[in-house]
Amino acid sequence: MFGGIRASVVASVIAIVIVMLGVIQFVRPIPKVAVNVSVGSTRAIAGTPATLPWPNGVQATLDIPGIGSFGEKGPITPAPIGSVAKMMTAYLVLKAHPLGLYNQGPSLTVTPQDVVMYQKDVQSQQSVMPVVAGEKLTERKMLEGLLIASGNNVATMLADWIGGSTSHFVATMNHTAQSLGLNHTHYVGPSGLNPGTVSTAPDQVKLAELLMKTPVFAELVAMPQMSVPGQSHLDYNYNYLVGHDGIIGIKTGSTVESGGVFIFAGNRILGNQRLTVYGGVVGQPGTKTASQLVASLTDGKRLLDAVTGDVSRHTVMTSGTTVGKVAAPWQHAVGLVTTKPIVLLGWPGLTYHVSLHLKSINSHVIAAHTVVGTLTATTGSEAVTVPVATSGALKGPSLKWRLTRL
Repeated sequence: MFGGIRASVVASVIAIVIVMLGVIQFVRPIPKVAVNVSVGSTRAIAGTPATLPWPNGVQATLDIPGIGSFGEKGPITPAPIGSVAKMMTAYLVLKAHPLGLYNQGPSLTVTPQDVVMYQKDVQSQQSVMPVVAGEKLTERKMLEGLLIASGNNVATMLADWIGGSTSHFVATMNHTAQSLGLNHTHYVGPSGLNPGTVSTAPDQVKLAELLMKTPVFAELVAMPQMSVPGQSHLDYNYNYLVGHDGIIGIKTGSTVESGGVFIFAGNRILGNQRLTVYGGVVGQPGTKTASQLVASLTDGKRLLDAVTGDVSRHTVMTSGTTVGKVAAPWQHAVGLVTTKPIVLLGWPGLTYHVSLHLKSINSHVIAAHTVVGTLTATTGSEAVTVPVATSGALKGPSLKWRLTRL
């Protein structure tokens, strides 16, 4: 009798323990779901990278602002840049005296010393703009003489006007170059004639892209010719490509030491979008400065033409691409997928950046196709954002799982 009672008590205790364990199991906190990201932050557009006609043994670069860079080729080391140095001279003039598109700006009076300098430059066969003592030249006309006629005498006149002296102006050129991040650029004069004025193609393209944001500069470098005060003839732009096939500038240089130098910009229809392509060629050799210049202009034109066939719109992610997952211990992981395709303008091999932004997921039950965040793909200034949703349902833990979990 007593043995039966003891057995009954033991059974009751066991039953109570089982019930208590079940209750404990049931009321135990359910672990939070884990969100795992499976998409990298940096990717590249798939396909065979573009093959561009880079000039042999010459430093060159090509860039589409807002999209990306095709990179750099050749020996990218500081080298003489000739009259391309006048871009910085123009930058400082326009910084000191901003000029509207339809304004002439303040005037300078040509001094006898300016005439002597002009005559010496003519005798040494430099590029010049004719000046006459006593005549007044507006800022705009001086900038035309600087950028179109590429007058070395004009560069010096402007340097003295803005800087008070050429030496002070050159110091400002170098300080400005450093402040703009042109770390491989050094100026020893405002015209670029001295071979001690050196830079690289990437540095000068960077400066050109900045300058082209100033409407009057963009207008000036797009001029194929200019009228010369007191003269019946026109002075023609050394960049004879300007105004043709979408080419809108920017500056040439050509000396014995620099070789042919061409910093250029051209408008192109790429992926049904009008974009401006920038590039630079520095150090094109030749036996004469004229042949150097022709060679560098030809190099730039070839690069611009080649880009047209290489840039298009690419689907870098299709709709339904898995970019992560929601993991819970009571069921298989649920994928996080894009709900729309991502299409970017670019070319094979171009790097783009991906960022995934997810909402805080605190629930244990999520319906299928619930939008839980966004994914953004970025190239340059172009950003495409699409929703990210669950590919299936997160159903929550079952009673069996809650009671039997370890």
